[in-house]
Amino acid sequence: MSAAGARHAYEVNRARIASLWAEARPVSADDAAGRYLARSGVALGAWPQALRLHPALDYWHMQADRKPVCLGRFPALLALFEVDTYPRGLQGAPVPHAVALQRIYLAADGSLAPVPAPIKLTGKAGPALGACARLAHAVSASRVMGMAVGIATALRIAQAARMPVWAVPEASLLAHARWPRGLRSLHVFIDVREPAQWQPAAELARKASACGLQVFPMVADMAHAEGVHTVPQFTATRL
Repeated sequence: MSAAGARHAYEVNRARIASLWAEARPVSADDAAGRYLARSGVALGAWPQALRLHPALDYWHMQADRKPVCLGRFPALLALFEVDTYPRGLQGAPVPHAVALQRIYLAADGSLAPVPAPIKLTGKAGPALGACARLAHAVSASRVMGMAVGIATALRIAQAARMPVWAVPEASLLAHARWPRGLRSLHVFIDVREPAQWQPAAELARKASACGLQVFPMVADMAHAEGVHTVPQFTATRL
């Protein structure tokens, strides 16, 4: 794709992300998104601003003949993924830039919607490598924070470890996660059930250590039975 074509695609995606975000509303405990998070073991009094509920989002599926078909409209948890930009140079204050939305399609009871792939990312509204769902304000993460894969996983870890935790959408992107300025200590959480997270976690730990951060790789036992309150267990590890 040409540079002009890429810029056009970014602009189209930017407009779509802004439109979906404007159509969504804050998460509440009694909506599909709140029920989904509760079923996943998350119990919060206030939901992060990076999460919203879209009440009825079209689900499009590409058929084998490459023709798209709409399989219905479903409530969807939207997670905003952002990267920092520096329009005034690296000495200026960073400006967050929304580059993608993760859409988690749901049934009314908070279970995943009965569709082929209930978790999807929108097209990107700019270079997105390093983008995170900022499930806590950067200012609250100025000294110590964690990185994890997945929205519900990051929220469960945050409430158990009592620290801000940001999320990347998939394991391979953990290696490129960008932490906020001023951070001193980074906890890199690896879900014990997901062996694909080890290598990217090691790469993130290497980068953070090279930048002078204290790095604490942690294995998280995320075992969870629906309807039963369980707390993740953490074990320090070496990468």
